[in-house]
Amino acid sequence: MNLHAPSTAYMRGTAAAQFSPNIPLTRAMIVTILYRHAGSPDNSQFTIHDSQFDDVAGDTWYSDAVLWAAENGIVSGYGGGLFGPDDNITRQDLAVILMRYATLTEYSLPEIREYQSFTDESDIAGYARESVEAFFRAGIINGKGDGIFDPLGQATRAEVAAMLHRFLAL
Repeated sequence: MNLHAPSTAYMRGTAAAQFSPNIPLTRAMIVTILYRHAGSPDNSQFTIHDSQFDDVAGDTWYSDAVLWAAENGIVSGYGGGLFGPDDNITRQDLAVILMRYATLTEYSLPEIREYQSFTDESDIAGYARESVEAFFRAGIINGKGDGIFDPLGQATRAEVAAMLHRFLAL
């Protein structure tokens, strides 16, 4: 799959003529954006119950995207049958999801800068550390100033749009 697919509306507004840049991006939103970028593949061979997420109904605007993301190893949920579609995406989980998408699409991230430890480095979960470092080295993810990454902080729609622009433009 080509990461540099022709531009289209992967990330849509929250209402007609409204982008809402400062609201947090949800877990359902990020998988929907990546699903659209992947060409909205056909999921007809699966049912939403195949994904093992009890909190994702089969008739939502994001159900096909969550199913696709789960079937392709991009998301695994929280455990206990929960995906948390309405939960805000954390900065560290965003890095992990984007890394898994890069792996799925067989895209190798470039290294355009050295990794510089963040002052809150110890707060980055072990499962996310490699992804955060790789996306930082690729120039896609930055800190929030004063050497802070804020791994559990919420990623806003504007921040994610900027990261996706850098990611998909490489």
